[in-house]
Amino acid sequence: MRIALATFSLMACLLTACGSTEDDTAARPPTLQTRDGTAANWQPLPANATISAETRQARQRILGIDALDAGQVKVWWYGVSSFIMAAGGHLFLLDAWEVVGVHKGYVPITRDDLVALKPEAIFIGHGHFDHAADAGYIASRTGAALIAGDSVCDQARTAAADNPEAVDFRCLRLGLEADNPAGSVFSTRVFANMPAVQIIKHTHSAADPASLTTGGMPLVYTPEILPFLLNLNTDLNETLTFLQSLPNDGGVGQPEGGTWAYQFRVGNFSLLWNDSTGSMEEGEQTAEAVSAALASLPDCVDVHLGAIVGFGMLTSAYRDALAYVAAAKPKLFIPNHHDAWFPVIGGGATAYETQWTQALMSLPNPPRQDYLRDPDDYLKARSFDTGAAEWASNCQ
Repeated sequence: MRIALATFSLMACLLTACGSTEDDTAARPPTLQTRDGTAANWQPLPANATISAETRQARQRILGIDALDAGQVKVWWYGVSSFIMAAGGHLFLLDAWEVVGVHKGYVPITRDDLVALKPEAIFIGHGHFDHAADAGYIASRTGAALIAGDSVCDQARTAAADNPEAVDFRCLRLGLEADNPAGSVFSTRVFANMPAVQIIKHTHSAADPASLTTGGMPLVYTPEILPFLLNLNTDLNETLTFLQSLPNDGGVGQPEGGTWAYQFRVGNFSLLWNDSTGSMEEGEQTAEAVSAALASLPDCVDVHLGAIVGFGMLTSAYRDALAYVAAAKPKLFIPNHHDAWFPVIGGGATAYETQWTQALMSLPNPPRQDYLRDPDDYLKARSFDTGAAEWASNCQ
């Protein structure tokens, strides 16, 4: 049964999403798009955001905090690769999607809860539905700045147009898939009181059939089914919304708006987040460029929130995710995109834990790991003291 699952998944991938394209266009710096589409130089978001009593109450109810400690970085996982993050006295989102489709209520937060938190910004790794379907909904109700590929910004503005009470929001447009080669890095000050965010262009996960001829193997696993049966979605409107979002940003292929990773730095501390891992065939030009970009990030990488599940595992198991970790050399690794977010292709954390942990520990000087498990770790804060001595040590 498990072998059949891997074979079926491989065939599906070969028919849909195994390709990866890049060109050699010179890197184009990000631009700001206002509601009328005018491009202008990006101006950092204010150092201090005004927070209403209502927002404080929502943050206390949902996250257990009513104030942000500038000396702490906190992250809360809310499904797939999505995190709520507090850093430098700011609260923002990494990806934006309420996990709803086949099931509903498995993750204990809704898109309206995300609106109530009033994030100041939304960073999108790529525009597929399971990462960005709610970006426009949230941004147009909070005014949160959107940092994303061009197609995601356009999609968000289309969604906002359907809301007669939409508020304006800024969009830092990162370009399209064809605009910048993989390995391009933009250093952009998103918040006035924080160091520049390193924005890394990389590629979306893709199967590599050629690796099967050089020792590559599909990852065989037993997916969890109970989360879907016990939390079945019976809301017709949610089902229709989910179905309409499936083609977003190129569907299951390479995202039209590109694929982006982000490094954030506060004090001695740095955090890298990526919501997909591209094909990392050894010696291949694009893979080498991505690896070099990850390896040369400033101040090293202390914590890495990295995707471990993608199309690449259908032909190359964990090769690609391991290559990202090996290049970034974090002190602590926290996986994402491994929960039961969609039947079969979202196997659930327990389906991957043993094989992934063994693979991670096989790396030279492997990082410590904090393995997130669904649903227990949803909205469970991970906290990091930005002044701690462990983050001030030299790079590996």
